[in-house]
Amino acid sequence: MSRELIKSFVADAAIRGYRIAAFHATKQAVVEAASNVAAVIGISTSTGAKAGGVVDVVQQGLAEVVAGGVLARGAEVTSDAEGRAVALPAPSGTAKTVRTIGQVQAAAVEGDVVPIVVSAGSVFIPAS
Repeated sequence: MSRELIKSFVADAAIRGYRIAAFHATKQAVVEAASNVAAVIGISTSTGAKAGGVVDVVQQGLAEVVAGGVLARGAEVTSDAEGRAVALPAPSGTAKTVRTIGQVQAAAVEGDVVPIVVSAGSVFIPAS
């Protein structure tokens, strides 16, 4: 049996279906995540929402998300600038903490809708 934790939020701007959602920086609302350091909270359901509307967000459990690039089955993922799931970044010149949203359950390429086990967290990416 699969149980999801789904909560409704007000969308500050339009949120497409199957996108990574994040808390708005200053308002009591949510937005599509726009980076890998956004305060991610879950995945929007298939219907998404218009600006000012209500969006249902899967905060824990099994959901589906749009892939923003090539993903390997079992990969931990974060958000790109469009709220799509992408692989964690490689170490670079600067260390940083990246927000993760879960583990994909199938391989995918950009644009695929892929199942994901939602479990928001973070990971430290060291400097190279």
